[in-house]
Order: sequence, then C-alpha cells, then structure tokens
Amino acid sequence: ARWKPKPGLTWDYILGGNTKTIDKDVVTFDLEYAEKMVPILHKKGQKAVCYFSGGTTEKGRPDDAEYRNSGLVIKGKGDGWGNNLLDIKNKKKLQPLIRKRFKRAYKYGCDGVEVDVLGLYNHYPEKFTKEDSYVFAKWVAETGHEENISVGLKNLPSLAERLEPYFDFAIVESCVDYNECKYFRTFTSKNKPVY
Repeated sequence: ARWKPKPGLTWDYILGGNTKTIDKDVVTFDLEYAEKMVPILHKKGQKAVCYFSGGTTEKGRPDDAEYRNSGLVIKGKGDGWGNNLLDIKNKKKLQPLIRKRFKRAYKYGCDGVEVDVLGLYNHYPEKFTKEDSYVFAKWVAETGHEENISVGLKNLPSLAERLEPYFDFAIVESCVDYNECKYFRTFTSKNKPVY
C-alpha cells in the first residue's frame, strides 16, 4: 500500500546537506540521490520524498536526452535554470516519460514524490491555460498512484483546492511571503500534511 502521510510529521529539504544530521520524520531530496539516500533514511525510520520536475526538461538527469528528443520541448521557453518547458498537453508522449521517473522512484524506495513545475500556465500563458495545468497535474498524480507511490503537490495555490483529492500532501515554498498558505487549508482539512 502506498504511504499516506499525516499532518504533524516533521520535514526537511536536503539541498546538499549531510544526511547524518537530518533528524526529521520526512526528508525531501532530488531523485538522482535516491538510490544512495533512501536506505540511509529508512534505516533511521525516516520517510523519503524524491523530487523531479514534471513540466520541464532537467539538465543533468540520465533521461535528459530522452526528454529533449521527445518532440515535447518548447524552444526558447525555459524556467531560468537552463531547462526547457514541455508541452504538457501531449499526454501520449509525456506520460510514459513521467511514468519512468515514478517507476525509478519506486524502485529506489522513495515513499513519495514531489513533482515540480505543474503550473505551466504561470510560465507560458500564451500556450497553456489554468485548465491545462489542472488536467496535467491531475494525471501526473494519478500516474504516480498507478505506480504505488505517494505524490505531493508542489506550490500551485490557485489550483490547490481542485487538486487536493488527487494528491497525498503538499510542499509549498514561501506561502507566508506570498500570502498563499490559506489555499492549502483544503489539504489539512482532509488530514493531509502541508510542508
């Protein structure tokens, strides 16, 4: 059965830190570190949440060339990190690529996955609508669940209420700074954590 996190668990994000000093219940880190890090965390009784981007290519990932050669890359549109936006409306081509990442996360033992860049309408409103982002995020979560892995909504306050039924938790950056925490109450009201 897939992991169903509950509110109240402590959480940390490893951005190049030392795993020996992390003492939180739930720890998030990049999928590329999962093979080595998950066993260390599980040995200490901690849960592992692995990160990847759903809506962009990701330089340096082993599957980067597969993404870039998929016909999904939107030329000239990036995320500011050297990655290109992907055509999220092409589920037929994109879903198998994302499914492979979920399978890899499951194989490595990740308890959950944090999928970033779901709200492409914020990055490229000329091509994507809010509804496109909703449909994309929904099938991303459903795909993760088909692979027996818990899925977290990353940011996306404008769609949090509609997407809550499909996600197991949320990870929100700077919600206090942007006055967006209120949009994630729908998660906590359903006994789902927001980190």
